[in-house]
Amino acid sequence: MAQTVNEVTDLMSDKTRRPNSKFQVPTSLKYFFMVLVLGLLVLILIMGGKALRDAPPASIHVNNQGLTVTQYRALQQVMNQQKVSSFFTSDLQALRDITTGLAWVDQVSISRDWQRGIVVTALPKQAVANFGTERLVDAKGAVFVPADSKDLTQERFATLQGEITQAPVIMQQMQQVNDWYAPLGMQVEDIILSPRMTWLIRFDNGLRVIVDNENTAQKLLSLSQLLGNQLSERRGEIQSVDLRYKNGFTIAWDMAQPKIDEAK
Repeated sequence: MAQTVNEVTDLMSDKTRRPNSKFQVPTSLKYFFMVLVLGLLVLILIMGGKALRDAPPASIHVNNQGLTVTQYRALQQVMNQQKVSSFFTSDLQALRDITTGLAWVDQVSISRDWQRGIVVTALPKQAVANFGTERLVDAKGAVFVPADSKDLTQERFATLQGEITQAPVIMQQMQQVNDWYAPLGMQVEDIILSPRMTWLIRFDNGLRVIVDNENTAQKLLSLSQLLGNQLSERRGEIQSVDLRYKNGFTIAWDMAQPKIDEAK
């Protein structure tokens, strides 16, 4: 028994005396490998950046959906003048700003497409009225010059006139007046807002109305009710109405005499 204990003790003492065989990597070698890995990463980044810079310029594809031929050509011409970089580095926001800078463009979307390159999709403003003789205006009151000059002064549109900054107000007024006078079969043909904030309205039946900027809506609404009731039978005889009074209005009657039958 004593011999066994002694043998175990000798074995344990041998393990404690056995030299440590674990290999220790020098600190300097660790730093060398770290620097090497970092250097490789930096080299990869530099080479990747150089590859992007040296890549051929991306092509710009203009989507013709929703555009007329003239609008498509106008947008294509503008895009052809733009200097773009590669597929990944091209500034899409800059292209978007240039496209929205075109007066007739309402909305624009620019995206990257692997097959077509940089795709430009634009939606044009939809005109609902003429603004003077050289511009159009959409339902939101945005005044713009169309891509095609042939679209100017369309006969089916009413004509708005005034300061461009007042275009939304004029558009809103025209829409409101059309709603009030629609039951009478009357629609605005021309509406003008003067610098003194006086409204001049001409309807498609020839009636002209002038009204100031004081209680404008109430005066125009009251006139529509009068024309539909008390003045309904003589509506065709009215040439113009002046509503610039606090407690009333004046009517100019059409004094044209009926033509005499030459056969008599």
